[in-house]
Amino acid sequence: MSYVRDHTNEPVIPTNGYYLQSKFFWYDTSPGATEKFPSLDLYAAFFHPIFLKDSVFLIARGGSTFGSNGIGTPQFFLGEPGRLSAYGLNELFGNQYFLGRVGYLHEVFTLPTFVGKQVYLYAAGEIGKMYGDPIAPRLSGDGALGLLAETTFGPVLIDGSVGDTGHRKWFFKLGRVF
Repeated sequence: MSYVRDHTNEPVIPTNGYYLQSKFFWYDTSPGATEKFPSLDLYAAFFHPIFLKDSVFLIARGGSTFGSNGIGTPQFFLGEPGRLSAYGLNELFGNQYFLGRVGYLHEVFTLPTFVGKQVYLYAAGEIGKMYGDPIAPRLSGDGALGLLAETTFGPVLIDGSVGDTGHRKWFFKLGRVF
């Protein structure tokens, strides 16, 4: 079961509005699972312009299998751009998590029409926790800084991130950022 409420001004890189999404699943079988279990994943994003070319955003995510045991494969992962960016891809995993991200977008310039739309300076701070993960049993955080552009190929993010546990990463992402 899924619910989506989209009241943003742009589908790719919004600068105003809000977006809500919830996904509920009931698994009667899963790899390694010994029982049936529920899973809920929630996402909320709020964007607000503060000046003509500047916007701030706040994103909250969370998920849970409601304490179900024997579910086999972990249901949630953190560690990718926008989900504790300084960590490696899916480095943190478990069955319950929360993540908060606060950020800033500043329009730097506009691309030619045949190449895309705006290019933004992107800055964000993230804090999150994956419950039950032996690698990071505590609250984790990081900061990211880079360029975000809406191109004819889709959104492009070139970014660097530094985490509180010594994690560092440069990355390039083509695809959905928010």
